[in-house]
Amino acid sequence: MQTRKKSEIARPPDERLNRQVVAGSLQCRPTGVVTIRWSQLHRDQMKESNDPPTIRIGTWNTEWAKPGSPRGNIISDKLNATDYDVLCVTEGFAGILPDEGHVIDAGPDWGYPLRKGRRKVLLWSKLPWTPHTHAIGSEQFPKGRFVAGVTETPSGACLTVVGVCIPWSHAHVNTGSKDRKPWQDHKRWLAGFEKLRCQFVKSRTVILGDFNQRIPRTWVPHKVHDALLRAFEGFEFATAGKLDGEQTLIDHIAHTPDLVQDSLEIWHKKCAGGTRLSDHLGVWGDFGRR
Repeated sequence: MQTRKKSEIARPPDERLNRQVVAGSLQCRPTGVVTIRWSQLHRDQMKESNDPPTIRIGTWNTEWAKPGSPRGNIISDKLNATDYDVLCVTEGFAGILPDEGHVIDAGPDWGYPLRKGRRKVLLWSKLPWTPHTHAIGSEQFPKGRFVAGVTETPSGACLTVVGVCIPWSHAHVNTGSKDRKPWQDHKRWLAGFEKLRCQFVKSRTVILGDFNQRIPRTWVPHKVHDALLRAFEGFEFATAGKLDGEQTLIDHIAHTPDLVQDSLEIWHKKCAGGTRLSDHLGVWGDFGRR
């Protein structure tokens, strides 16, 4: 499959189709509940290594910071400042990601008016993605909030990466289509993702992005939080609890148990000079193999 550098960002597929990943190629079928099968063939084709170097991963909701704006320039500098291997940006533009690398995204349509360049989810990798897929969505799975791909780690082993932006509590309640109840889209997304998650490979997989819930639960309804935990059963949350002293996050990094967190750092909502960067804390860290 042809991979694209950042300047050649993958276009969203036809809205009438879902994509299915089979043995390294993308196949299309009529729309419905999206199905993803990550064939073991990818993993067997990529070289393995006994060397256990870490992979540096980060995620941040950048609140639509525009490339070239004062806020966007500061965020872009932070995303370029450290030698990252994989980055997830939610509510953002590809232009703030590092120039050298490869970008895939969840498409331009998540049910709100389209705005040029905006994406709910973007994934950037230092090395090419092979393959990647969009979850187009259905009545059971809100669209435009999921993208997944496979990339290599520094040791040459492969890593499955899933970028997500789970709908917030009032998605399409008072804005957008205005035909939902609080938490309705959030719960629908989690139910759809729970079905998808069962089809992921069970090793070397990272799911990251904007989860719109804190872990452990704070004020959200118990049933909503229980749905989140069910959807991510089998994954560990590196970002659970308080970080950086007293901060709790809604941008998270979850991973399969064969990966281990070596360190975590925070991107703050304001820079040292007081400039507001985002309404979210971002997080990045190093992960190795157990």
